[in-house]
Amino acid sequence: MPVERVDPRFVPGLAADDVLGAVFCATDGVADPPALTREVVRRAAALGIDVQERTDARELERDVLVVAAGAYSGDFGVDLPIRPLARQLLETAPIEGLPDELPMVIEAESGFHFRRRDDCLRIAMADVEPRWGFDETVDESVFADRLERLADRYPPAAGTSIARAWAGLYDMTPDAHPIIGPVGDGLYAACGFSGHGFMQSPAVGRAVAEDLLHGESTLDLSPYRLARFSEGSTFPEHLVL
Repeated sequence: MPVERVDPRFVPGLAADDVLGAVFCATDGVADPPALTREVVRRAAALGIDVQERTDARELERDVLVVAAGAYSGDFGVDLPIRPLARQLLETAPIEGLPDELPMVIEAESGFHFRRRDDCLRIAMADVEPRWGFDETVDESVFADRLERLADRYPPAAGTSIARAWAGLYDMTPDAHPIIGPVGDGLYAACGFSGHGFMQSPAVGRAVAEDLLHGESTLDLSPYRLARFSEGSTFPEHLVL
């Protein structure tokens, strides 16, 4: 990855006296997942793809069913080691004077991170006790802690409040890496991305298409096969934001 070591104080307003070092990736970007999904669907339809929404794919005639249902990928008749994990995003009230160049800031030690969204900041951090299950209720009990962390790390945001919050589900695997490949008769999985799916989707989409159409991919998908869990060849990720 094209990252560079930087002085943490290069972020305007950041409290960095307790920070020993930092890295920065100038090529990272921000996107709108729902808008991008709608555009992908529009382009697919324009290319002649038969797009069927609100349809149970299990009832369609097919040569292969690609299971890419996130946290619900275990509902397709095959035992996949995927568990739903509830995570939430908090968005502050508008904050005056946020610099245009404010990057996403991550505390690698705690996992606390925030980034600009228009004139607000979006905050996220893993819960002390993981919230396993499909309950997407927002846990307001963490608001005070997250606001305190934000004010300590980024003093210009001191005194702000949480304007809105929402929760969603990660599709977690035991090693926090996806399951990609055949998983049964006529079944192919592309799921279990453990919070990385949107970022990895361009490469995964190309690799899965190649694998299905040509029997192999230009990317080595062998580390992500389902069999790794029974063969003991997993490679756990040490930091999952």
